[in-house]
Parts: sequence; structure tokens; C-alpha cells
Amino acid sequence: METAAFLKQVPVFQGLAQDSAERLAAETLDKQYSAGTLIVRRGTPGDCMYLLVEGKVQVPVFDQEGRQLFVAQLGPKQIFGEMALLTGEARSADVIAVTDCRCVVFPRDAVDRLIRQHADVAQFLTAILGERLVRSGTIRHVGKYRLLSEAGRGGMSIVYDGLHPSLDRAVAIKMLSHRVAYRPRFRARFQNEARIISRLRHPNIVEVYDTEEAYATFFIIMERLSGKPLDFLFEAGKRFTFPQIRNVIRQVASALQFAHNHDIVHRDIRPSNIVLSPEGVVKLTDFGLALEIGSDRGELDEELPVSGLPAYMAPEQITGEAVDARTDIYSLGIVAYEMLTGKPPFRGSLHEIRGQQRDAPVPSPRAQDPRVPDDLEEFVRRATAKAPDQRLQACDEILRLLTVEQERQTGPLGLAVKTLTFIYQPSLEATVEHMIDEVQDRAEDIEGLEVR
Repeated sequence: METAAFLKQVPVFQGLAQDSAERLAAETLDKQYSAGTLIVRRGTPGDCMYLLVEGKVQVPVFDQEGRQLFVAQLGPKQIFGEMALLTGEARSADVIAVTDCRCVVFPRDAVDRLIRQHADVAQFLTAILGERLVRSGTIRHVGKYRLLSEAGRGGMSIVYDGLHPSLDRAVAIKMLSHRVAYRPRFRARFQNEARIISRLRHPNIVEVYDTEEAYATFFIIMERLSGKPLDFLFEAGKRFTFPQIRNVIRQVASALQFAHNHDIVHRDIRPSNIVLSPEGVVKLTDFGLALEIGSDRGELDEELPVSGLPAYMAPEQITGEAVDARTDIYSLGIVAYEMLTGKPPFRGSLHEIRGQQRDAPVPSPRAQDPRVPDDLEEFVRRATAKAPDQRLQACDEILRLLTVEQERQTGPLGLAVKTLTFIYQPSLEATVEHMIDEVQDRAEDIEGLEVR
């Protein structure tokens, strides 16, 4: 069978474009091994990897003290020696042909050339590493951190649940995909995220503990969050009460105000980057697109033409103009609209959404729900003005605007109105907001009672 066609049948190579598969196949060697041959010797330099086409091999696995733990058996379409392509270190195990075998051999130098030129070729390294990290059990650590399971995937990274063994601390381990790890500007972007977040110590910003370089890529060790992102809650059918919406927006605004005070613009405020805990505490995540005010990121952005998700992007991001704190405020206004109405204001093709973000006014959320309070209606209107000079200018204005509403002391004829005021230390804000949310939820189950 032609090598390129065979590669496309192997799971880790199935994402390759046909021309990339052909280029990769052209760099491989076809080798035959007799039964009993030592194909790979432990301790020798790792300069290639092997894909079994026919036959079986066995791999004796030893612990750190040299005691044999078990013998792994591999068959057609399975890979061995792949860690050589990821680390360049000496072989950690022998590989012995059990039967006559035919292998496709990938020389390290040839593959290195291809993965630097073709991103989808590099992606197979991430697929292999992902398999070894959490499925096969052959890799269980990144530096001093122990891997537990895969938690999620994005376009540029994979996130794993992990543990710091000596501290018994749960962590999240974010790995840069090999698809972009070999591209210096993407690697710089990923490292920039770690550097930026490590400077931003705030209760509503995810905390970075450490970084690691391993397996030919880069890892960020972060706080493991207990909650769910807003987009997950939206998809699950969650509808937020008005106090809950204020609570979320105020906490995100507090995080952004802190970042802006440190000359950082997030540039990617969207529901998937806002995580809400069961206790009502918000964490702002994913500073991968963050911009230091005054820095030149133009070349970096050429690598990723859309710096954000169009449904939440400010007009100046759409048109490629300068961004600042007001850019984040616009995006937060779009998130607030979705929390109030259950859907973003602009939908359609990417081209249509970009045009609407650039030119069309954001509709009034009260047109969708007449119960929307004045302060939330005003926030969406002022946050999403098309011209930055006409928006709310700083996040402290949001914090002043979205106070817990003071109820009127008189109501419609025949209705009693009672106001309760909380006076508390700022550190208790999340607790108080959570308590108010619980009261609102209970009140909704009582006929004739409304909490505003």
C-alpha cells in the first residue's frame, strides 16, 4: 500500500491534508525486520520514530530502579520511538520484533523540516503526545506535576487536570499545541500569556503558578477552577437573574479594571473565558491575546488574522484599529446582552457578524425582555457604543453604575415594597451577591412575590 494512503488510515495522521501526507511520506524510509531483531535499543540516541505496517513488536517497560514492570505488545498502525521526535533524548526502552515486521521510519531531521513548514504535519505530534499523556499511561508527569486527565481543547492548546504532588494542590496544565509550538510567534504569544497572568494577582483572574518546557512544547501551570464557563451554562439552558448578571459583570469589570491599571487589554472577552463557580465567584481566563498598551503586536497578529471571536469583538478590532480598555468594555457589554436575552445581538455568517459589529447598533435588551432593569439597560447601551469615545471610558464607571438596585419605597397601588440594605466589607462581595442570588431564586417560586 502507498505510504501516504497508509498514513491517512492511522488515527494520529487522519487530520493531515493529502499534500501534507504525501510530503511526510516522501521523507520516510520503508524497513523490514526479522523476528527477534532488536529494532530499538534502550540508551541509544533518539533520532527517529517508527510506524508498524505489518507484524508485532514487544516493549519491556522498567521502573526507575530497573525492575521490569510489564511487556507492551504493539501491532499494525501503532507507533513507537515517537518520544525521540519530542525530546531528542536517549531511548528509554528496547523494542523487539516478535514476528517479521515492516515499518515506516520517520527520521528526526526530515520531520523537523516539514513540521516547521506545515502546521498540520506538526499537529500529529500533539495527537501522539495527547495519547501518551492521558491514555496509554506511559507519560504521567510534566516536570514535577502529575497528569490526571484531559479537561478541554482549544485551537492552540490542550488543558489537562493535574496535581502538584508535594503540595497536594490541584492544578490545570495548559499545553501549547505542536501545530503552533514550532512557530516562534505563536510560542511567544503563549509565553506572553503566562508572563502577563503571573503579574495580575486578582481574585477574579485565574492564577498562574509555574511554567514548564517539555516534549518539544510549552506548558502553563494554572489554578484549577471548579466552575463552568458562561458558554457552557448558556448551552445547558441556564437563565440568569438580574442580581446574578450584575454579580458577574461587576466581577469581570473588577478584573478588567485591575488589568487595565497594569496596562493590559484582554482583547478576548467572551463567555468561554468567563468561568463562574457554584459559589458565584467569577474567574477571567485566557489572556493569550492580551496586549500590553504601548507594545507592538502587529506582527504577532498577522499569524492569527482574527484576534478574538467576531460575535464579541469591538468595531475597532474588526477594522484593525488601535485597541484600549474601551475595547474590553464593548465586549463585556455584548456578554451582558447575551446574559439578559439568552443570545448575542448579532448572528449570521462571520462576514455578516463583522459588518454588524462595525456598523449596526446593538439592540436594546429591554426590547427582548421588558423587565430588564434601568441600570443593566443603560450599561449595555453605554458599553456598546460604536465610537470608543462615546462608551463608558473605564471599568470603575461600570462598578459605580451596577450597584445593587435601591428599590422604590412606594409601588403600584395595593402592593407592598420592602428594601433591605447590606453593609459589608469589599472582601465579602461575592458572598453577599451569592446570598442575594439565592433569595431571588427562592422568591421566583412564590406566587405573588417579585424581587427586583
